[in-house]
Amino acid sequence: MAIVTPGADTARMPESTSIAKISQAYRYELDPTLEQVAALRSHVGATRFCYNALLGLVKENWDTNRARKEAGEEVPREDYLGASHFDLQHLWYQHRDELAPWWAENGSSCYNYAHLHLSKAFTNWKKGRSKFPTFKRRGQGGSVTFMNGAVKLTDSHHLRISRVGDLKTFESTRKMYRHLERGTGRILSATVTERAGKFFVSFTLEVDRVVPATRAPERVIGIDVGLATLYTGATPEGEQVLSVANPRNYQRNEQRLAKAQRVASRRQGPRPGASPSNRWKKANARVQKIHAESANARKNLIHETTSMLVKNYDLIVIEDLNVKGLLKNKPLAKHISDASWGEFSRQLEYKALWYGARVVKADRFFASSKTCSSCRAVKAKLLFENRTYHCEACGLTLDRDLNAAINLARWASTAPAVNTTPAGTSSVAGRRGEARPARQNIDETAHPDEASTEAPLAVGA
Repeated sequence: MAIVTPGADTARMPESTSIAKISQAYRYELDPTLEQVAALRSHVGATRFCYNALLGLVKENWDTNRARKEAGEEVPREDYLGASHFDLQHLWYQHRDELAPWWAENGSSCYNYAHLHLSKAFTNWKKGRSKFPTFKRRGQGGSVTFMNGAVKLTDSHHLRISRVGDLKTFESTRKMYRHLERGTGRILSATVTERAGKFFVSFTLEVDRVVPATRAPERVIGIDVGLATLYTGATPEGEQVLSVANPRNYQRNEQRLAKAQRVASRRQGPRPGASPSNRWKKANARVQKIHAESANARKNLIHETTSMLVKNYDLIVIEDLNVKGLLKNKPLAKHISDASWGEFSRQLEYKALWYGARVVKADRFFASSKTCSSCRAVKAKLLFENRTYHCEACGLTLDRDLNAAINLARWASTAPAVNTTPAGTSSVAGRRGEARPARQNIDETAHPDEASTEAPLAVGA
């Protein structure tokens, strides 16, 4: 990774600040005993059982009523089971003794959050955001969420969970513990997750955080995301100040992963009527460990880069990418997922609020890669394999990603939202309104069939 940040050691914080309550997450790895591992897995299993049992009851009820309706019978609305949080909670109270006579062995939090997560799944399905809820599989890890009263920190290295006991953490929790000691933080919930044979706890805290006022946009950077070079940043003056090589975390571990998956495929895995063998569990743990290594390395790089940007630049301009649409490109889908452009944008957005910076998303249809950063000419077509931008109008030749980053940095000067919105993220897509001056200049000189193959190679000369 190569990051060039002139004046990075002089990151400025504005004098005007305010206190705001925000939700912040803290994640730590646990070091449970064998008895505590069994207790945690019991809670995870109870959550999964409650979720699947309620989903089965609701699905069976709806299928029966649908069959009655198709047979010509009129089905009153009261015969349908509800899918809201309180409806599912009431349904569990009615059937828990017959479905799970052991339900009292685990804390009530695991059942309450099973109702909540299932109701959210039904809501997402009704609004078209996801498919119909499916049953959760056993043996693929899992998670359980505890309410604030069921979990608390006893010191900077231990936490206490109801029905589980005192658990040790591998690393110090002093940052969160100090918030709780000062009274500037309050635990909202804690989620324990098992991944690759390890247990992690994620706290959601409501903290009083000092939020600085929005800084004046004196230091501006445009960032172009890519695959060869992960992040390329430039100033409006055309100076390259950021270059992060793509480590390709997934591709680097792909051969190891394929070998581990082949070994696991030869073991007796979970299937109906048979439990997985111990050899399969060990082989599957190796597969999950490789996945975890790639994910952790990816997130660490994103955190380092985004933190540096919001501390040292006042205005950050990025592209409004349709990542979901880009993933439909099968040859590049694996590489785009490994780059994790959406996570990069998400982290920039919330960290900008913490440091008084602003993130501006440029128009999704702004041709940052096709536009010449010198004469503003727009190419009709630019193939993905063309990594060097050459302008036939003025003769400019430079790296394709750097050219796009310069255009994005200059785009900010024409965005009216830059001077009117508070810190955080603002979109300057410009839909349902008049085109901005820079866009008008491009549109006036652009070929009417810019994206077609019949258009000239350079437009706007």
